[in-house]
Formats: sequence, C-alpha cells, structure tokens
Amino acid sequence: MSSTSSLVKQRMRRASTIGSDASTFISSVSSHRGTMLASPSSMAETLEDWMYWQRDANNAHCWTKVYGVLDNEFLWLFKGNHSSKTMFLQIAVSSVEVSGERQLRLVDPNGEDMEIWLLDEDSFVAWRQRLEEAAALTTQFFRITELEARRLPRNSAYRGSLVTYRRASKRARYKAAIEWMAARWRQKFVHPTR
Repeated sequence: MSSTSSLVKQRMRRASTIGSDASTFISSVSSHRGTMLASPSSMAETLEDWMYWQRDANNAHCWTKVYGVLDNEFLWLFKGNHSSKTMFLQIAVSSVEVSGERQLRLVDPNGEDMEIWLLDEDSFVAWRQRLEEAAALTTQFFRITELEARRLPRNSAYRGSLVTYRRASKRARYKAAIEWMAARWRQKFVHPTR
C-alpha cells in the first residue's frame, strides 16, 4: 500500500502544478486511493527523443522533426532541445495505436489526433509502451475525477494545446489566402499592367 500512497502524493503534487485541474483532482483523490494505478517502474523518469510529427493531417508528406518529452501522461513537443522557449505543443495522451511502420497515432482527451514517427525500432518500442501507460493514466484521471474533457477550462493541462495550435494554423492559412486574393485583385484592378 506504500507504493499507492506514494503515488497518490506524487500525483497530488503534480496536480497542484496543473492549475485549474488541481482542486477537482485533489478533492476526489482521497476517496479513490484504492483505484490508483500502480506506477510502472518505467514511468519514473521522462522519456525524451527526436521524432517526426505530422504537422498537417491532410498532407501525408508534411512531417516536422521535433524533440518529444513524455512525462507521465503528458507529451510535449519542442522545436529544438527542450526549453520553455521552444515548446509549441502539449497534449495529455488518452489513446495510442500503431498507424504504420514506426508510426503512432495519438489521441488527446478532446478527440484530436496526431501522428508521430520514430527514428528507429528500439525508440518505437519504448515510446509505444510508455505512451500506452500514459493513456492509461489519462483515462484514470478522468475516471477518478468523473470529469469530461469538454468540461475542463481551456487552460487545463488535460485539454492540451493541439486544438489551439490547429485553430491558429487554420486561421493563419485563411489569412494568407485572403491576403493573396486581395493582392491578386489589386494587381488586376487597381494597378493594371500597361
């Protein structure tokens, strides 16, 4: 039982740093101690490695090299070696499945999905195992707290930033398309070539 109580203490400390999820999580932890997952030994440390992330789900050839860090149920992607300045995406992993050779499809609690591709078979095996453990932790968080992802505040760590990233990307593409059309219109009607 000591491993369960230490896990509860660890999770309570983590929950307090998660912000708005903390009060919900802490209030329900004490009544659910017996249902906590025993922390697998491999989850004791973060998993870090270079990988490729499919930036645009509609373009099979749009992959970006990123540095991934998995800490318990949270995956962070960085543009370079990890620092707060280069982090651009964070999700709580709620499910993982193999989607190709050394390729994994991850889904966050909002139902948003993303693909990652690992550089070698050993990395693939390690990441797959740890991501499956992460998904189990996320599922357990929602079961214990009896919350739904859509009811969490937008800034919740369990909501992640994938939805926000995609919304901003879409907005930027629309803005670029409108600017391009406006430039073409100006070229054609305002400044006709002589």
